[in-house]
Amino acid sequence: MTGGFFTSVAVNLVSKLCEYLFTPIGRQVGYVLCYKSYVKDLENGFQELETAKERVQCSVNEARYDGKLIHTDVKDWLESVMEEADEVQHLLERGKSAQHSCICGWIPNPLVRHPIGKKVKETTQVIQGLHEKSRNSNFKKVYYENTPPGIITATTSATRSVDKKEDALESRASIIEDVMKAIADDKVHVIGVYGPGGVGKSKFLEDVKRQVQGEKLFDEVATAEVSRNPDLKRIQGEIADTLGLKLTHVETVRVRADHLRKRLEQDPTKNILIILDNLWKKLNLKEVGIPCGHDNKVRGYKLLLTSRFRDVLCIDMGSDQEFQVNELKHGEARRLFERTIGNRVNNPEFKSLVDGVVKNCGGLPLFIILLAKRLKHGDLAAWRNALNIEESDLKSQVELHYKNLEDDRIRLVFLVCALDSGRTSTRDFLIYCMGLGLYKKFNRTIENARDRLMMDLHSLQDSSLLLDCDHKVFFRMHDIFVDVAISIASTEWNALVGRKGDGFKKWSKDELRKSMAISFPRVGIEELPEKLDCPNLKMLLLLERQSSLKISPSFFESIVKLQVLDISDFSFTSLPPSIELLENLKSLCLDDCHLEDVTVLGKLKGLQFLSFLDSTITRLPEEIGGLTELRFLDLRGCTGLKVIEPGVLKSLVNLEELYMENSFDQWEAEDKTPQNNASLAELKNMKNLSILSITIPYSVNLSRDLPFGKLNEYNIQIGEVWGWLGKTMNPEL
Repeated sequence: MTGGFFTSVAVNLVSKLCEYLFTPIGRQVGYVLCYKSYVKDLENGFQELETAKERVQCSVNEARYDGKLIHTDVKDWLESVMEEADEVQHLLERGKSAQHSCICGWIPNPLVRHPIGKKVKETTQVIQGLHEKSRNSNFKKVYYENTPPGIITATTSATRSVDKKEDALESRASIIEDVMKAIADDKVHVIGVYGPGGVGKSKFLEDVKRQVQGEKLFDEVATAEVSRNPDLKRIQGEIADTLGLKLTHVETVRVRADHLRKRLEQDPTKNILIILDNLWKKLNLKEVGIPCGHDNKVRGYKLLLTSRFRDVLCIDMGSDQEFQVNELKHGEARRLFERTIGNRVNNPEFKSLVDGVVKNCGGLPLFIILLAKRLKHGDLAAWRNALNIEESDLKSQVELHYKNLEDDRIRLVFLVCALDSGRTSTRDFLIYCMGLGLYKKFNRTIENARDRLMMDLHSLQDSSLLLDCDHKVFFRMHDIFVDVAISIASTEWNALVGRKGDGFKKWSKDELRKSMAISFPRVGIEELPEKLDCPNLKMLLLLERQSSLKISPSFFESIVKLQVLDISDFSFTSLPPSIELLENLKSLCLDDCHLEDVTVLGKLKGLQFLSFLDSTITRLPEEIGGLTELRFLDLRGCTGLKVIEPGVLKSLVNLEELYMENSFDQWEAEDKTPQNNASLAELKNMKNLSILSITIPYSVNLSRDLPFGKLNEYNIQIGEVWGWLGKTMNPEL
């Protein structure tokens, strides 16, 4: 073996000497004599390049998951590596056959080896060059930050491709011009826009915002929707997102407001416009984090507001100028109807009915578009029926649209959204709908059910029952539609929805006993009954965000049919013991809760979806391992979670999706004795796991047989670096 090594070295030296002393003939001899050495160099160089490529690709995947943009030279480098990989594979295949090509059975054939050897050496040099480039400091950060949508830059453009039916309405042009003048007036700080529901105030704001951005009148434009029942955390989050401020792991409203205020005040020279849509009552700007005086008056920036009520703008919010958005006149209303319905408006069968149908819409764009979409495929009877609708009877049209939905399941999804105040994340939609059993036909995997749910949500958007949005994180319903949907749910489900100032006492015992769904969408109730006597209840949403609200030990005793329970921002030393009686419970959300002891949850053997999102839980006890039917576990943002009892994760054999981002990271070695915490090896027991998001410290050794390669999607944080592999998933899921 030693002799062979020295022989190889000698041949290599001779060939190199020939290469340099007798060029070009000597070089050609070198290609033949050193053929095997060249091939080995290529194989080794290519292996090193593949390792570098995996590292760079992992960083690229991570950046793309966060929506960041990749540097052009990095993308070009990856493309070059892919091209060279094909070339190397081709050369190595040719090389195998060349090794067996000999003269007289033992002398290497120079006619075959020379051209391949030459190409191998040239390719090796290219491979080495690419490898060296990957070590360049430019590759340490493969992305550049996406400019937050609210930051106006020199490259900001107001142009976008829009469908003709979405073009700004002509009657709005003069009002937009007046609003733009008010925005440019240094003496005007707060501008209000008001008009009835469905008149198009939100669309009007979009057009104003686009013009403001196009003319670059401000350095930053922050936007948020307020809604009937304001959720301060959500409003703060929407403003922060547009400004590029991260509030993900800031828990309390007060601290979030402080962060937001500092961000808005950090540079007094910047011109800032804050847009707040859909105010129903006075909003305390200080509680949100918007800088203002004791009288709620703003200074140093502009505030643009919309409301149905002028008094809310000029009295409660102290607006300096108000502008009214009126219903459309008939001619413009007809043009909007025609643009929406398309060529069918010229059908002789319907042409004579158009004016009567448009008149019945009362000049409301929301109503016009809703009716036009329904009649787009309607027969003559549907058109004639539209003539008999009372003026502005939007409720009946929403009900007809609801009844015309192609599937009972889609109708129920519509009602679920209304019970969550008309604004629901895709994650919550999934948890609620799966818990109610709406996707049993598509229940083989969560991924299948989620795909079908997204199709259903888009069907609702196509029917105009859900508003169009630019992202897939949240889906919204117009306030008018929320009211109609709640009315439908109260009939079909005996659903009960709390209003501001009303608690359980407003409903009779008979109403409570018949009810299948109850929702308190952040309306501010003061107390809960000792025991909720609702034997038919399947869904309970207590979305109050009031940590002072208490749940009595016997609260759940009489709601044993409950399938979905969502509790937000409650404080529990220990969960009410009666919760163990909920043997039919499939989905449980304990988000933003202050939790100390969750041992009792181990009794809920049928639980499939469990979320502790952003909760203060510190320990996951061994009893949680008894939830063997669990398919979905969300521990994201549980920064205080330090202990997961050994064996808990190993017992969750049916788990499909596990989210632990910015949460538990105290993994112990598998062979540690005694073991006081979970080990990564427990994940091997999850045969159905398809999505995994976890944090792993640098100090933890990764086992070679972990299930990462079997996953559809996984997000792993090692130390401070996140790496995302697999297809891109929705960031709120």
